[in-house]
Amino acid sequence: MIDSFSISSSLVIWIAVALVVLLLIGWIKWIVGRRRKFDLAKITMRDIDKMDGHEFEDYLYVLISALEYEQVYQTKKSRDYGADLFYEQQDGTKCVVQAKRYREKLGLSAVQEVYAAKAFYGAERALIITTADKLSDSCLKLAAATDVHIVDRLDLDVVIKAFKKGRYAEAWEVLDVPLEPVAFSSTNSLEKPPEVRGAIQAGEYFYKQ
Repeated sequence: MIDSFSISSSLVIWIAVALVVLLLIGWIKWIVGRRRKFDLAKITMRDIDKMDGHEFEDYLYVLISALEYEQVYQTKKSRDYGADLFYEQQDGTKCVVQAKRYREKLGLSAVQEVYAAKAFYGAERALIITTADKLSDSCLKLAAATDVHIVDRLDLDVVIKAFKKGRYAEAWEVLDVPLEPVAFSSTNSLEKPPEVRGAIQAGEYFYKQ
């Protein structure tokens, strides 16, 4: 009876110790993971891919501020008028940024929104910073026409790596220097409905002359 009781007591103690150790290991992993998630110096593209849109905006705010840009602001989460961030370059140029944490191809609407934000906030440059690695043709053409600078996934990775190495000038070069514009022709986007003799017509609407 006594031996059986001693064995049972020892087993309970060992189980309790094992549980405490497991909880301690889990707590340490949680702390390390939390530091990795929020410490800018340790965040990778893999971490960014797990962010939601608002987290990506917060991350870019900290990154741009850490890169020693001036007057860095976030826009309000509601009614941002097409921009998520506002900052000034070292030469005083005012910039608006739209953050797009996308997996899919970046489309036309992103350019339209940030171009409108440029006018609303009185900025001189408009940027889209995105995790997307593919851009639609219409997106590229409108960006070229409106002088909207797009920092895609590869560019963002360059900025992050340059920041971690303390090479801020390399990061500035990606963010501040416009890309080579894409050739486009606005006339390719214009069309005239088929002519109807004696009338002006488009779709179901007409006017007899």
